[in-house]
Amino acid sequence: MSEWKEITLGDISQDIMYGYTASAKQEPVGPKFLRITDIASGRLKWNTVPYCEISENDRKKYKLNSGDIVIARTGATTGATYTINPRDPEDVVFASYLIRYRINPSIADPFFIDFCLRSSAWKSYVEGISGGSAQPGANAKQLATFEILLPPLPEQKAIASVLSSLDDKIDLLHRQNKTLEAMAETLFRQWFIEEAQEDWEEGKLGDLVNFNYGKTLRDHERSGSGYPVIGSSGIVGFHKDFLVEAPGIVTGRKGTLGVINYLFDNFFPIDTTFYITSQTKSEGLFYEYFLLKSVVLGEMNSDSAVPGLNRNAAHGIPVIIPPDELVQKFNNLCKFNFLKIKINRNQIQTLEKLRDTLLPKLMSGEVRVSY
Repeated sequence: MSEWKEITLGDISQDIMYGYTASAKQEPVGPKFLRITDIASGRLKWNTVPYCEISENDRKKYKLNSGDIVIARTGATTGATYTINPRDPEDVVFASYLIRYRINPSIADPFFIDFCLRSSAWKSYVEGISGGSAQPGANAKQLATFEILLPPLPEQKAIASVLSSLDDKIDLLHRQNKTLEAMAETLFRQWFIEEAQEDWEEGKLGDLVNFNYGKTLRDHERSGSGYPVIGSSGIVGFHKDFLVEAPGIVTGRKGTLGVINYLFDNFFPIDTTFYITSQTKSEGLFYEYFLLKSVVLGEMNSDSAVPGLNRNAAHGIPVIIPPDELVQKFNNLCKFNFLKIKINRNQIQTLEKLRDTLLPKLMSGEVRVSY
């Protein structure tokens, strides 16, 4: 450990820069335009990252290269980070509420630093410098004073390699699940939309599913273990009891609208959500899951200040009602895809737990790697 030394993020950065100010465009009018909202969730989805118009000189100036680290500098997600890797798109610039730290490769491995910035020490540091105001935030100089315990460069690379191998496996499983779900969704669109028969009955969404209100759960009733508590955007904690027996479907009632979550385990939906039950008692709820994804609930905002979904309006959406036997056939085919998705999700949780356990031990030198 004698060869490890304390150094700041600023000391190992050869360039620190604030991002580019522009309006995001959905049409491909220029390079990808990376923003705080794109990195805040923890899993960056490049297909949802917008574009921006930019001059050639600024394009070069704000371009993100492999190994560049961007850090959010304002809002509730101050301190959120993302490190560009070789698999990411090449033509990317970053927005003004992000700060780019370009690591000096002769001193530090950027992917080792990436893992340092995922540690609890980083989270605590950011909380300490960004609190005390209604709008959290931190500037480049403040963030640059974060201290890192830096091993020799070869050991940095070895540590990053160990942790990256876990990340790569997690990413592979996520991509497998995305493919498995896309296959099932393609079949749904073919059978129930493209090949819908003229003699199928016309009805309402409420004829097929029921939107049930979630239940109020106070913050002190949530914990770090138990059954998942589901909000409009996903898991927001855990509770000792469950309200709905799996499998289940949850969508937002207030706040985030249009996200359809499929749950494999018993869960507790809170009052900002609807949980879905089938009017036809179809097995697995796979048909209902893709049906809800196809009706675009996110565009049915019934409130002005806070986005909201009206239950009666949702029940009244016109739909074509297919034969029960076709729905059952579809559910039987989807069963195998969703079983594999469930297995992958369990493996992802195991790998994430292993990575998060190893991370502080490797960063502190408590666990060493050969290099």
